[in-house]
Amino acid sequence: MATAQQELIPAQEKPRLKREFRKHLKSDVRLRLYTQRPSPIAIPGRECRSCPQTMQLMEELASLSPKLDLEAVEYHLDREKAQADNITRIPALVIGAGSGKWIRHYGLPLGYQLPVLVEIIKAQSRGSTRLSVNSRKQLRRVEKPVHLQVFVTAGSETSAGMALLAQSMAVESANVHTDVVQAEEFPDLTRRYGVRQAPLTVINEFTSVPGMASEDELLDKVLLVGL
Repeated sequence: MATAQQELIPAQEKPRLKREFRKHLKSDVRLRLYTQRPSPIAIPGRECRSCPQTMQLMEELASLSPKLDLEAVEYHLDREKAQADNITRIPALVIGAGSGKWIRHYGLPLGYQLPVLVEIIKAQSRGSTRLSVNSRKQLRRVEKPVHLQVFVTAGSETSAGMALLAQSMAVESANVHTDVVQAEEFPDLTRRYGVRQAPLTVINEFTSVPGMASEDELLDKVLLVGL
């Protein structure tokens, strides 16, 4: 007899999340997940160990609200769509796909990253974040593209705080683009950017911010690049 699939979102958490989504989701949010289906044939260079779990997690999450629209895209079969979303590796989740805001999560968003994902979904739905009034006002002045890459680990609470801060800035500005990257799943990227400890935030490829920055500190660095 086949065993039941273990839920990734604890059963006791689902009623709370349903209430939270019912209260806070104003407009629909499209979640586009780039993934690959399990295959009996292993193709070198196309391994994606966390794709099945990420798909399961997103299906569980999307089932908690009719305002969450989950679209699964086969990365290797729809390269045109992946190119349009600037996706180069999987699993990759685009939060608010089609909204013009570039907010992406690479890897499996579990541990401390799941509450961050929930919070950013709520922010995307209502079109505003918990950033200060001044920060939101200053971010609207950003005219040049600012790319924030936040390297995180699932078990790091500090990583979650930095991911939420960077993604919130992307919600507030059409010119701030944020990628959250699960460092342990993408060793090629961690080597490229010299990530030794998470969180580490890379701004436009050349500025690194180790650890947890304050809202004002990250805002200053974003404005320095984006004005």
